[in-house]
Amino acid sequence: MDKRESGTFPGSLMVIVPHQDDEILLCAGILYEAVRKKIPATVVMVTNGDYGCRDYSIGRSRLRETLAGLAMLGIEEEDVEFLGYADTGMPKEESFISRLYEETDERRRHKSHCSEETYGLEEKEEYHKKRWGTHAPYDRAHLAADLHGVIEEHQPDMIFTTSEFDTHGDHSALYLFVRDILVQMKAEAEAGKADCKSQPVSGERHALPRLYSGIVHSLAGDENWPVRTREVGPYTEPAQSRETSCFRWEDRIRFPVPACMRTEERDENLKYQALSCHVTALKPDAVDFLYAFIKNEELFWEINY
Repeated sequence: MDKRESGTFPGSLMVIVPHQDDEILLCAGILYEAVRKKIPATVVMVTNGDYGCRDYSIGRSRLRETLAGLAMLGIEEEDVEFLGYADTGMPKEESFISRLYEETDERRRHKSHCSEETYGLEEKEEYHKKRWGTHAPYDRAHLAADLHGVIEEHQPDMIFTTSEFDTHGDHSALYLFVRDILVQMKAEAEAGKADCKSQPVSGERHALPRLYSGIVHSLAGDENWPVRTREVGPYTEPAQSRETSCFRWEDRIRFPVPACMRTEERDENLKYQALSCHVTALKPDAVDFLYAFIKNEELFWEINY
């Protein structure tokens, strides 16, 4: 039995994902519904998806693909934030975000295939450059500060991000960064309440965001989950043993997608159309996997922090 089904949003939301296309796979329906209901929504793209590229060409192509896909859902360019960090591989030992999360020297600079500092588009700067006037070096301190800054600046009521139990190193480590930042913000808020018994000043945050995490790469393997089917039905539980399962399937929260994403005529399905903007990601060996996320729901687990 499902924990619950949700089609409502208590307020503004933020989607924080590592790579271009993750925002569509996990949240196309959620974002479309937010726009339709005039609920403020921000998408934060942490890396430039530039794995294996020795210049900025792939990264910038993928950033533009993200803007195109989100525009189909009604998300304006001004509501998308690029953090501009690197994409260096899926295994944990190769993952850029994972290596930064585990780095003990927070100022130690890490190199990617093409850069040592953040970058965005010529026509749309990354968050750090836009806010501080300089590119951020690739180190743990700056990634954490940029994530903290973008959350604090937009103050969402809900955050949707990837999962600690995702097998992609960037996905699992991004969750850990976001969780740690929210834990820190919670501690700061509680300390502030203890120091001041007066009423909060105008503009002060009254509540921290609710946190939701979702799976893209499951322990069952990309070849097995999500199940490939032309039918736009529900997700099935990943086939994995209880010893390796890291979440309770019955605790999942189902966000139904709108009718325009339920049609089995692919060319008329809005989620299919938005995902199809990600030409770079839709390589022959990835097409079936990515389109398998066209379901009648989007799944998340609420995280208590």
